[in-house]
Amino acid sequence: MLDRFKKIFNKNIEPLSYEEKVDQERKLEIATCVVLLEAASVDSKLSKEELQKIIELLKEKFQLTDSAVHELIETSKKEREGSRGVWPFTHLINEDLTIEEKYELMGMIWKVIYSDKTLDEFENYIAHELLKLLNLDHNKFIELKLKVKNSI
Repeated sequence: MLDRFKKIFNKNIEPLSYEEKVDQERKLEIATCVVLLEAASVDSKLSKEELQKIIELLKEKFQLTDSAVHELIETSKKEREGSRGVWPFTHLINEDLTIEEKYELMGMIWKVIYSDKTLDEFENYIAHELLKLLNLDHNKFIELKLKVKNSI
């Protein structure tokens, strides 16, 4: 039995191959994009300002070309349609990102939500749901919200 635990433990700390790293990075890009799309379209409309902000943020975050970011968005939309909610994506984010990176993502979420200069009840709701799913501190969450809101 101890040997089984050792195998499991040792398997989990083996370094990832290049292909595994690339695959994991791609999954993280998709997860990030899905979360941003969810925040933008929770009110049943994806405004051009919200879409433009998502494109801008993804290009900056992942150093993507125009065609690569559009392909990422299309792939993410398909992944989002084929899933039951955002939990699988936030789970992946929680597994792979540091707390600082998750706060950076929350800042991106607020930028998308406020890109059309409005915050409706559905956007506020999804932001709070993402707060819980990403295991973030509420005070820092509000601080990020106010920082973005005051910048517009």
